Amino acid sequence: MKSFTLLAVLGLVGYASAGYPFCKGQFASTTQHCTKFQFTKRAPPCVNTANCTTFYDISGLPDQGIDDHTAKMAQLITNVFENGNTVMGYAYVENLKDNRGLTKPPRDQTTFRCFAIVISHKVFSSPPLLSGYIGFTSGTNDAYTVVQEYNKRTNNKNNLYKFTPELARLSKLPFCDVKRGSVTKLGQPYFKAWEKSACTDPRFVETQIDVGRSMYLHPALKFAASVGVKSNIGKAFFYDTIIQHGWQFVEPLINIRRIIKLTGPRGKDSEQAYLIRFLNTRRSLMCCFPDNVWPPSADRVSDLTNLINSPAKWARNKDLKNPVNLAVYGVTVKGTENMNYDSSNCKKYKKSRGWSLPKGKSLPIPGSTKTCPK
Repeated sequence: MKSFTLLAVLGLVGYASAGYPFCKGQFASTTQHCTKFQFTKRAPPCVNTANCTTFYDISGLPDQGIDDHTAKMAQLITNVFENGNTVMGYAYVENLKDNRGLTKPPRDQTTFRCFAIVISHKVFSSPPLLSGYIGFTSGTNDAYTVVQEYNKRTNNKNNLYKFTPELARLSKLPFCDVKRGSVTKLGQPYFKAWEKSACTDPRFVETQIDVGRSMYLHPALKFAASVGVKSNIGKAFFYDTIIQHGWQFVEPLINIRRIIKLTGPRGKDSEQAYLIRFLNTRRSLMCCFPDNVWPPSADRVSDLTNLINSPAKWARNKDLKNPVNLAVYGVTVKGTENMNYDSSNCKKYKKSRGWSLPKGKSLPIPGSTKTCPK
């Protein structure tokens, strides 16, 4: 949930991806390829919510599980696309000045840009903040969700507790209110508190992981199950898609639900054939998007497609039991990497002896409860 620009979205005219190396041939942003996406139309008005969430109700979608190794592989693969390596950025926080708040600056500058599309007729009074390994945003409700859960696990005795009232205030504003982007009462103190918590308290790292699972991994599994995708690599593909494009009904132009709809029914396709069609649809949608933010990130979809685009590759990678080579990004994901500590952003802190994460907790999927959070 990361960075982007509003400029191209404001007009939503023309196609901007000409010249991007992964938007050529069948993915070229020509009128013939892109008309079906209807990006020449203005985005719908910002949608305010009445149920305290911006997420679709997916309670009716089927469930499926995921083993720990597959979940780890999925998160590491996506982390490579987001940060260029397999070091999880639990401690990274930044004000990207992208109208969503403090966040971690990614290598791939597109994830979580959808919020700007939703409010394309507005500009935040100041840019919100995004933080953590996924990019929990102060301008939406997810950073507040993380801090609330952390407060519960520490009895309010933590470095971030003092920011709870401000995060609560921002989260209670109407979704379309540009004041959601205010960072006046957060800023550098919030930066430092998030970083210190992630570098010194394993409970905060586990809190991020648990919220990330409930907010993105578990919904991805449900969307995958809804179209009969059950392979480990298919689950990883849907996780990467939901991390980059989201599953909020207030971001209708380019979210996982729209990608599934545009892909069409699976029919008699094998799972491999369906996943290739799904990835091709996703890549075309990105290449056709009328800005200079989505098209460059089509390289990640090319990398994913290259993992399954032959019978031999499918046989090798479908279970995610072998190392995965992401050729475009030049990184091999083995599944043996240490995901428990942010060694990149915690260099100024001394890692405590015996650092280990507490047992994770299962949290409800957003929108799955009938009551609004207090």
